[in-house]
Amino acid sequence: MVNIENNSELALVLPVLFGNERALSNELLKLTCDKKSFSLQDGRALIPTSTEKMPDDVAFFNLSSRIAERVWLRLGSAPAKDFDQLFEEVSRISWNKYLNKDAAFTVTGYSRNSALSSVPACQRVIKKAIVKSLLAARAMPENARLTENPARGEHEIQFSLVDDLLSLMIDTSGEALHKRSYRRKNNLAPLRETTAAALLEYSYLTNVLRHDGVVIDLFTGSGTLIIEAALIALDLAPGRLRTFAAEDLEAIGPRPFKEQRRKVRDRESIIDPKDNSRFWAFDIDGKAVEAAQANARSAQVAGIINFARRDSTRLDFTDILERAGGREILFLANPPYGERMQDEAEARSIAVNLGRWLARPLREQKYRISLSLITAEDHFESDFGLKAKKRRKLYNGPIACTLYNYY
Repeated sequence: MVNIENNSELALVLPVLFGNERALSNELLKLTCDKKSFSLQDGRALIPTSTEKMPDDVAFFNLSSRIAERVWLRLGSAPAKDFDQLFEEVSRISWNKYLNKDAAFTVTGYSRNSALSSVPACQRVIKKAIVKSLLAARAMPENARLTENPARGEHEIQFSLVDDLLSLMIDTSGEALHKRSYRRKNNLAPLRETTAAALLEYSYLTNVLRHDGVVIDLFTGSGTLIIEAALIALDLAPGRLRTFAAEDLEAIGPRPFKEQRRKVRDRESIIDPKDNSRFWAFDIDGKAVEAAQANARSAQVAGIINFARRDSTRLDFTDILERAGGREILFLANPPYGERMQDEAEARSIAVNLGRWLARPLREQKYRISLSLITAEDHFESDFGLKAKKRRKLYNGPIACTLYNYY
């Protein structure tokens, strides 16, 4: 394994859900990452760092990424075709520098297209190699018992073996990054926040906002889509309301997070924070509207979102145009669908009724309007009455969905 001291292997790894890779790439470019400063591979972004930069980088990307699922700190990678080689390469890393003394740690991971295909066996070997490294660093006998006290920390170490190439990482996020800490109340199968952010990236939300456009969430549910859109409009860091595992990691600690939190507070919003005419959210369920409002308050964006109990399948398009006042409109929709509702007929009815008032304006394009809709219903386009300009496969948790973009 390449010696960790030369920094050539130290990197951040940001995994994403299937379909969100391009959105993550776009986000990293907006976060001032040069095209040459990261690479996308195997459903994740790899961002090289250094011992000096690492604490600030870990804090920055945990606080700032809307689309990554978490931030791993990769300590090294090397070929590993047998257990002896695996043990040797793992034990070479200076684990004592990255794990709290006497902290508990677990090893998880996966193997794909590799000679070492048994994940449990790899876990046992890696755990033994880490213990050996820690005992040696503390000048303790090889047969000594290593103390693991959860009160000193609980670290998750992940390995990946892909085509016989081993990578070893420490989790710096703790809870997954889609846990923004604002969603206190949920409806049935809410849209994951990271997927919502990717959907908004694919919908060119920032362009709409910069051109004074209006955003309307037609089936707001717990409010995830409209809240994520408002967070982007105000450029509020998605992780600013929560804590991260790295804050308790002695190799990183709270200082860089405190500094990066100060920096993200100084960002300039895309819209006027006092303008409450740009965001609308509808739902036929009054309890859903109340839950979405509560979540928006927790996210500190309730002041710019107008929530209303409305049946979006029966809206008057002329009334919508009046609300928009001649401005561009981006419609967002995560309608109930069969796999979530257990009622496919009702899901199809929603698509048909929505199409009765919205399909024709989208087809004619006499007005500056667009629609981004995510659903698991394969027959949505035929029910809606209009083929989308673009389709993209995304996942709402474990449910395979399609994002339909109309413009």
